[in-house]
Order: sequence, then C-alpha cells, then structure tokens
Amino acid sequence: MKKNKFTEIIESICSPDLAEDWDNCGYQVNTEFQDVERILVALEVTDEVIEEAIETESDMIVTHHPLIFGGLNSVDNEDTTGRYINRLIRAGISVYSCHTSFDKMEGGNNDYLGQVLELNNIEPFDNGNDFCRKAVTPFEVTFAEFIHRAAEALEINEKFFNACGDLTRTIYSVGWCTGSGVEFIEDAVDEGCDLYITGDLKYHDAQKAKAMDICVLDAGHYGTEKIFVDNMATILSRKTNCELIKSKIDINPFIC
Repeated sequence: MKKNKFTEIIESICSPDLAEDWDNCGYQVNTEFQDVERILVALEVTDEVIEEAIETESDMIVTHHPLIFGGLNSVDNEDTTGRYINRLIRAGISVYSCHTSFDKMEGGNNDYLGQVLELNNIEPFDNGNDFCRKAVTPFEVTFAEFIHRAAEALEINEKFFNACGDLTRTIYSVGWCTGSGVEFIEDAVDEGCDLYITGDLKYHDAQKAKAMDICVLDAGHYGTEKIFVDNMATILSRKTNCELIKSKIDINPFIC
C-alpha cells in the first residue's frame, strides 16, 4: 500500500480534527520510503519498540502517544527523542500517532475500555465532554469486587492500582477517562457516577474525590491505555491489506 493511501485511511478512521489544540497527532517521523506493507501497533515509541519494529521488518509504527510532544528544538542523538528519531530514519520506519483524537472518537480508547470491562449502555457524558464515557454495571458489584474484575479484564496486577472510597459500596454507575483524566472527577459526580476510573491520580485529587463521595479507581495511565494496541490493530485490519503486528513489549515503567 502506498503511504498516501495509508494516510487517507487512518485519517478517515481517526480524524485529526478531533485532536486537542495542544496535541501532536499525525506523522511524527515520515521517511522517504513510500510503501507501507507491515504495521507495528504500539502504545508509544521506546528503544525496545523500535527494535521490535526492526526485527519484524515493519515500515510503519502506529502509536497512541506522540513521539514528539511539547516542542522539539533539534534532533540530537544525545537526547532520548532525538536518538529515537535517528534510529527510525536509519531503519526507514515511519511513525504515525493518534492521541487525543483516538481518545475522543467513537470506538476509540474510551468506548473500548467500557467494552473490555463488560459494562452496559456505554455513552458520552451529558455535559459535552468528548473524552469521558459512562455506563452501568451488568450486575450488582461492590467496589472491591469491581477492582478485582478490572485487574483481570485489563490483565494488570492490582499492585499497580490505587483506589479511594468505600470498598463495600455497591457500584451501579461508572464513569471513566483513559490515561490522565483526574480533572474530570467533578464531571463524573455531576453525571451521578458511583465510580470514576482514570490514571495519574494524585493525593489531593483523592482527597477531593473522598469529599465529593465518589469512589475512584486509578488503574494507571498505562493500565487504561494499553488497550490501544488491540483496538487499533483490529480497526486497521478491517481497513487495510497490510500485515498488522501487535507490539509485545511491556512498556509500563513502574515495577510496583
């Protein structure tokens, strides 16, 4: 497949217009090579992911997290991002990222998380928040039981979770935002959620949630977004004739 055709397809799947103004979706590295035959799907670019792309002879990496974020003044091999870019160009591998656009789109990260957790009646928040989703539990479940089920569904050890709230509370309504969505806790309260799921919860966020009487599960930035790989690979397999490879690299930087 020609690269311009791939670009047309992926932008029809995940429109760049959905991206936040501060975000950097689209091509992070666009090499001179114009054919796309084998695509590696990964959460983000690391040295290990680049090595995996080289070993699998992939000519394109599709990621969720942008490789270039927050500005880049120079491509310096002494800098981590610069080293990645140099390695990718030498190997002839392009990188395309779908970040906030994929978080917000129908069928993207947030819709898919609800499916993975086997929740019912998944829908956006009523207030127009494009990131968050809400749903109801399919059966009566306590917060403690929900945590255990979420760990199993996401294939994440519970030691990586943080939780605040009453573990014996029955959970009926669940709201969530994959990645880092602590700023939407109050929105979840207004939506009538018993539980809010996200990542990157801080101490004062937890205290605020406790005061607002909502349970919060911090399933981790990685834990709530690792699902991107399966979801994007499945979507691309329906739209392209390229070979799709799901990254097997565990990029979670935390060990406990």
